[in-house]
Amino acid sequence: MQSKKKILAAGEIIWDIYPDKKTIGGAPLNFAAHAALCGAQSALLSAVGRDKLGEKACEALKEFGVDTRFVGLSDRPTGSCLVELDKNGVPQYTIVPDTAYDNIRLSEEIKTAIREEAFDALYFGTLIQRNEISRKAVREIAGMGCFPEIFCDVNLRRDCYDRDSVEFCLKTATVLKVSMEEEPLLRAMEGYEPKSESLAEIAGAVCRRFGQIKTVILTLGKDGSFAYSALDGKEYRESAFGDKVISTVGAGDSFSAAWLTEYLCGKPIEVCMQKAARLSGFVVAHTDAVPKYKLSEI
Repeated sequence: MQSKKKILAAGEIIWDIYPDKKTIGGAPLNFAAHAALCGAQSALLSAVGRDKLGEKACEALKEFGVDTRFVGLSDRPTGSCLVELDKNGVPQYTIVPDTAYDNIRLSEEIKTAIREEAFDALYFGTLIQRNEISRKAVREIAGMGCFPEIFCDVNLRRDCYDRDSVEFCLKTATVLKVSMEEEPLLRAMEGYEPKSESLAEIAGAVCRRFGQIKTVILTLGKDGSFAYSALDGKEYRESAFGDKVISTVGAGDSFSAAWLTEYLCGKPIEVCMQKAARLSGFVVAHTDAVPKYKLSEI
């Protein structure tokens, strides 16, 4: 029997505050939860406050099946984000600054435990790098050299990224995921020059500039997704799945989790794309970022 693949997600734990409710969220938390549901052994490196929301966040992680050993306690409040959905179900975010996840501190015990765990992959993005303390922690973890794959989902949130955090993702990732909505911002900051506006040429230009990237995934919203392999130059295109959209919160995170879990199990990229599209299509048809499911049934 094949052992479960081990994935460490590093980043924010955020309560999404809607006008009528509070739901647990944050891209890394959503990703870690979906990775566990997709069959991986999933852990999260983050921090919560010494408050009720922090306590509930840890309870939610355990219910999702996520390892919480690397979730620390902070004197800052647990992360929160004000969320409003437009008429198309697309979220608009106001992310509260200087919260617990902005202040992740690494002990020698945590670093030793991470090395000994022998994770198959590390996942992170830009938001966790907005504060110098957590930026340093994530870079120290990524620099350990003990992760065969590093998956970066750029996720550019307004006022929560800079060129340095974007550049670190692009210089560190072996798999890079970017939405085509955000790609022009990356191009403006990093200066890679595609020879045309085709998806393959855009992805290829990124890979030529950052030689350690093996795969670039471009998400296209309702038009599906595209992947480019720098190893053999092959292109993969996948249509969006389903036609019911209630909320897109968590859809990209579920896509990343399904894709990476399949990839670590040695599945072909076209299979990774199909699984990711099916799961994200399932998620957008629900209000919860992490609805209950079995991947085999989707």
